[in-house]
Amino acid sequence: MQKDKVGQEIEAFGWVDRIRNLGGLVFVDLRDRTATLQIIIDPKAIPGVNELGLQDCIQAFGKVRERPDAQRNPKMATGEIELEVNKIEVLGKSKVPPFVVESDVKANEDLRLRYRYLDLRREPVQHAIMFRHQVITAIREYLNKNDFIEIETPILTRSMPEGARDYLVPSRLYKGKFYALAQSPQMYKQLLMVAGFERYYQIARCMRDEDPRHDRQPEHTQIDMEMSFVNEDDVMTMAEGIFAHVFKKTLGQELNTPFPMMFYKDAIEKYGTDKPDLRFGMEIIDVKAVFKDKNFPPFEDKTEIRGLVVKGGGAFSRKTLDSLNDRAKESGMSGIFWAKREEKFSGSIGKLLDGGIAGQLQIEKGDLLVITAGDKKVFPFLGNLRNEFASELGLYEKGFEFLWVCDFPIFEVDEKTGAFTASHHIFTQPKPEDIKYLDTDPLKVRGRLYDLVCNGNELASGSIRNHNRQMQEKLFGIVNMDPKKYTMLLDALEYGAPPHGGIAPGIDRIVMILAGLKSIREVIAFPKTTTAQGLMEGIPDQVTPQQLKDLHIKLDE
Repeated sequence: MQKDKVGQEIEAFGWVDRIRNLGGLVFVDLRDRTATLQIIIDPKAIPGVNELGLQDCIQAFGKVRERPDAQRNPKMATGEIELEVNKIEVLGKSKVPPFVVESDVKANEDLRLRYRYLDLRREPVQHAIMFRHQVITAIREYLNKNDFIEIETPILTRSMPEGARDYLVPSRLYKGKFYALAQSPQMYKQLLMVAGFERYYQIARCMRDEDPRHDRQPEHTQIDMEMSFVNEDDVMTMAEGIFAHVFKKTLGQELNTPFPMMFYKDAIEKYGTDKPDLRFGMEIIDVKAVFKDKNFPPFEDKTEIRGLVVKGGGAFSRKTLDSLNDRAKESGMSGIFWAKREEKFSGSIGKLLDGGIAGQLQIEKGDLLVITAGDKKVFPFLGNLRNEFASELGLYEKGFEFLWVCDFPIFEVDEKTGAFTASHHIFTQPKPEDIKYLDTDPLKVRGRLYDLVCNGNELASGSIRNHNRQMQEKLFGIVNMDPKKYTMLLDALEYGAPPHGGIAPGIDRIVMILAGLKSIREVIAFPKTTTAQGLMEGIPDQVTPQQLKDLHIKLDE
């Protein structure tokens, strides 16, 4: 609403966002999800206006007029006009809100989640939820244009663990039997490929009973998509097209495609993680050969001697470096060893450095060298340290840095049990040249796996699937998974299953990254806490004895 409405009689609906009583006139900011409009009320003409409270839902009638030049507000979409009110009706009276509903909210997150319906009135939160809608709309546009069919798959399914625990739903009609909430549509999308739909997608709800973590939710949303008769390049090209379309539609930005690609092994060795943030440099370096002849006991007999050259890191205090040393020891290494370059070299390994080594490692005045030694644990330790240093020194460049990470190992070893387990998921087709290792050394087997990473966050994960029953059963056997739980898939693979693959970008994280937010809870309308509780709903909750009886459940006291 702008100046084209000046002189018109209108009615406006919304919530009282702010009240100011100035010189006998009452100024109210009336807000809905589209904008905030200043309305002016003469309390002499409209009795009861002084009883208006914040967050009251009202209807205002009046004439639109231009604001005086000195009172115009360029920060407001309606900043050039105001509504001179001749009648007000309170549609819904509000209690005193438990916190002030404002953009720069002061209340803690638990209180805001308890009253989420009030928190959702705040402009930044509404913007995030509406931006999420725009992202999903753009995704649907692109996939529909590219001959994909949107198909819904069941939420109630059978227990088929995919890397996390299932949420189980007891059956009332069939005593002692359970449904499970789908962790993902994995089985069903593969069945749709067998059924001949060739290109499928779904905005899918996924439920996983995982241990609490700051960036996890017990239910999340992903764009689940699958394609037949494709290879890795086909799927990745389609995913790049989705992101390019989303960026253009929602941010007005052009993305450069194709995205760069990196092998999993290189990502771990250079960045200490399979989700490297490429908005800054500081790669992990191998210094084993550099210090080979230094006769430094802590480096002797160590498999890995790796380090970071931190540009400008000379400003870090001795106290900070000592704390990092303690952390390294807690992580199973012999500590960290460091040197700063000023006029001379200082630090725990300052005496080992000279101009030649400094030139070789590109250590300049004001820089910090941090080294740790041990086994493969040095990589995740240095990877975390790399991100911490970048955050502390403000090294992140603006923008979005996309990267494909591929050739992940299919298997890893569970540290607690020593057994093989799937590193991503077990439905991945092994790379043909690695099949020979399945019987002799499964840890050498790489999968036709690919992850899409942006700014240090995994935005999508996918693979080329197994369409051969014997191969799928062999993989199940290596990780000791019961094939009987997956009978519907295994049986289907015997009826002319096509080669197929897909990918599942995570909606919550995509919206968070594109909107420049810090938590996925900010882009979910009704999120759970980091401990998987719904504070507004009061869940998880107890149920009545009769409900338990109907479900044939008896609680162990």
